[in-house]
Amino acid sequence: MKKYILLCFLCFSLQFLFSQEAEDDVIVVNAEKIEQSIDTAVEQRKTISTEEMRKSGAKTVGDALKALPDVTVSTATAGNGNESVTIQGLGNGYVKIMIDGITVSTDISGSTPIFQIPVESIDHIEVIKGADSVLYGSDAMGGVINIVTKRAPSNADESEEESEEKRKVKVAGGVTEEFGFSPVIIGWKNYAATNLFVSGKHISNALTGSFDYNPGKKKTINDALAGKIIYYESTKKILGFVRNTFAWNADWGSVDVYGLYTVSYQVSNYTKTGYDKGSDMTYASHRGELGVTGKYIHSEKLYIDSFVAGKLYFLNTSYNVKAGVYSSSKVTRSNSFDIETDARAYWKPNKINDCTIGVNINLESMSGTSFEKRKHALETALFAQDAISLFDAKLTLVPGIRLDFSPPIQESAVIFMATPKLGIKYTPTEKTALRFSYGMGYKIPSLKEKYWIFRHNYAPGAGNFILYGNPNLVPEKSHNFTLGVEQNVANLFTFSVGGYFNYILDLIDGVVTDATSSPQIREYQNVDKAITYGGDFSMGTELDRFKAKIGYAYTGAKFFDAPSSQWKNLALRVAHRVTASAEYRIPVIETTIAVSVQWNSPQLLNAQTAYYTPDYFMTGCDISKKFFEDTFAVYVGVDNMLNNLHFIKGTNGEMQKNYYGLNDGITLRVGAKYNF
Repeated sequence: MKKYILLCFLCFSLQFLFSQEAEDDVIVVNAEKIEQSIDTAVEQRKTISTEEMRKSGAKTVGDALKALPDVTVSTATAGNGNESVTIQGLGNGYVKIMIDGITVSTDISGSTPIFQIPVESIDHIEVIKGADSVLYGSDAMGGVINIVTKRAPSNADESEEESEEKRKVKVAGGVTEEFGFSPVIIGWKNYAATNLFVSGKHISNALTGSFDYNPGKKKTINDALAGKIIYYESTKKILGFVRNTFAWNADWGSVDVYGLYTVSYQVSNYTKTGYDKGSDMTYASHRGELGVTGKYIHSEKLYIDSFVAGKLYFLNTSYNVKAGVYSSSKVTRSNSFDIETDARAYWKPNKINDCTIGVNINLESMSGTSFEKRKHALETALFAQDAISLFDAKLTLVPGIRLDFSPPIQESAVIFMATPKLGIKYTPTEKTALRFSYGMGYKIPSLKEKYWIFRHNYAPGAGNFILYGNPNLVPEKSHNFTLGVEQNVANLFTFSVGGYFNYILDLIDGVVTDATSSPQIREYQNVDKAITYGGDFSMGTELDRFKAKIGYAYTGAKFFDAPSSQWKNLALRVAHRVTASAEYRIPVIETTIAVSVQWNSPQLLNAQTAYYTPDYFMTGCDISKKFFEDTFAVYVGVDNMLNNLHFIKGTNGEMQKNYYGLNDGITLRVGAKYNF
């Protein structure tokens, strides 16, 4: 082991996975055919472009990720503190979500902020499946999602001989305005977004912002004791986002200063069923972030990337129970503050090695109603990796190792662990790629898992529960194996097939401790042994006027129950998921029609009682037309166009409409976008 560690540190390592510039996924061959490319990364990477997001009707990162079959996004009402992303059977806390390579701020409630990041600020989204914990820590055991933002173009590479006209300050940007409505709602939904880019010889500034307003659907009921009660049957939602990045670019590198602020306000039904059906739950969150990033270019063979960021998050929730004389209200307030710094050196000494060495330090703190006093945690890591290219780049080996150290803070124990990784990519031809990776993961219990009390009241039945933290949790250890094949067929289409297996010791999971209470009681506990396994298949084609994708993913998850000596199903995983999309650009009128479909099988909520949700089936359509050399575009979309048609009811007879808060039914949207 010592020799292996020394070798990795001498090599440094890895090709830079997340470039600031988007890579072209296709090569234009002629007017009739487009070259279908094979991803060049060692780990399989999928990219979602801005255009794909818009045509799917996505307004946020959460909406956009639903287009991928092997990424499961919670289908409950977005923004209610229950947002989650699952890759390879591993959910929140196992999927690293970053913006421009910087981890997004901690969300106290256990959810991810994917529904608070608008697509208008995004250039593209990159998704890597499988353990990448060497570079990105225990949060990346399931995968990595990197959101690459739009940047102002730089003029730093222009020569002094160029004309003064070319070196003038350049201004660009765009405005998007969209209205939506449903036949069952009185009033309009509104979505507005804008971006403004200014660039000069060495400086540039990118400002993006959005505002999303949905009035929700109110419903009136009559209570024998309380009289008339008005509540929100579908969620009232207000989301605001603003981000600004100022950059200085020169031959030696760059320095960026960025800041962002998001606000989310949601009001939804508290319990959906029972005597207190009219009860409301309100979530109000504020997220702020300020950071500095830098890049120093020593030579073509060596450069350094680094950042330091402070992240602040506030969450206020209120539970308003409307049940006659038993009416009550409870308010909780919490906040978190993180400081993270990261530095990485990239060195390419020759044609064979592409090396990285880095250090990461993250200080977390949380306080609020659920905490007796403010809680702190400190995690540090040193990591190294090397991408070794052999046989004219047909074979690439990526060994790496990470050293995690957490000092004792507030009576916590000293934690130290070394976790290795090995990735292999073999391309026998330009049209075929074989990938294999092994990664060991090590996950330290988060402050949320140790101390937080989380109310999950967006759904009926077993979906209505309280999850308690557990200060006695111990760290997890895991082993991840991933195998994949990609093939280009006659430059007409590509397909990929992959499989994975995760073996986890001391898995941290929410375990039901009282299934009879309402809401149900759960607690974070260590499960002795657990496994997740599965695979996925996807196929896509791009012709001159026609594009299509289809994908299927299977996920299995089990834990070993010591008392019965049996492997039992783990809850909160979607076993089967299907996605499909197609678009066609009509000749002469040059209008694009896009259709998307996704289906999730029923999800197990409680293994003890075999309680399942209904399945989830959603279809949408988008028609768009561009004018004036693509500077102006208009579009019309229909979401949920089959009006909540689905196939399987929940265990207690729940339908998709009520369980997932889709009371709006068919939703129409009309929008326009102008770029200048």
